[in-house]
Amino acid sequence: MAKTDTRFVTLTTDWGNQDFYLGMLSGKLYSISPQLHLVELSHKVPPFNYRHAAFLIKHSFRFFPEGSVHICMVNSDTSDNMRMLFFEYQGHYFVVPDNGTISLITDFLPEVIHGIPVDEARSFGSLDSVAMAVEALLSENGLTDFAIEVSGIKRFTPILPVPETDGLSGSVIYIDSYLNAITNITRDDFETIRKSRKYIIYVQSYSHGINKLSNSYKDAEKGDLLALFNSLDLLEIAVREGFAAQMYNLTVGSNIMVRFYDEDKLLR
Repeated sequence: MAKTDTRFVTLTTDWGNQDFYLGMLSGKLYSISPQLHLVELSHKVPPFNYRHAAFLIKHSFRFFPEGSVHICMVNSDTSDNMRMLFFEYQGHYFVVPDNGTISLITDFLPEVIHGIPVDEARSFGSLDSVAMAVEALLSENGLTDFAIEVSGIKRFTPILPVPETDGLSGSVIYIDSYLNAITNITRDDFETIRKSRKYIIYVQSYSHGINKLSNSYKDAEKGDLLALFNSLDLLEIAVREGFAAQMYNLTVGSNIMVRFYDEDKLLR
């Protein structure tokens, strides 16, 4: 990838904004090329939570110009495979730890993935590895003598909703800053199994049910529990002007059950 092709570099970390780590990384990158445009996607990822970081990157990178570089520095110095991976995917470039993050961002593994070892003798060895990966991506041929093609990459199998004859069982995969609970149930999943039937969406247990999908938060009364398909077309559980995850004890992994039926049915 030629230097002129890259304009934006996004940063996703669990560092917060109060420490010197961000300054170190930003200085390293600007030293490679002062023409880079650094975008701080988030530095408030929960500590070591690379699944949270991957969700942020997966659902935001497409909104940047093609050729952008997306860096994830979460769990980068404590992963089992001490190396940073860099690769191209859908016209974008990524630099991530080899801790399974790649499989949480991509729908399929790229054919070619390069890696740079992290110096285990240093407390922040991944910093130099990231800088080297970006330098490789900015070079004319995209490769240098310190970048090697790798295999044996750590990956995870995505957690998918489970279809049933009369319903769909999903789970919460992300809690946003308003404590809305985003699930792994897509609009297509919902409508394919629904087949025009009525439904009840149960939150955590059969004690709390929703039988109407909202188009927006304003469709519900203040303080009411609601469900809607958000801008990602994922089923989201929220409380208007409230905090659903806190009020209903929802965490990542909490069950969300959808039941479909043909006749009118009262909520329990």
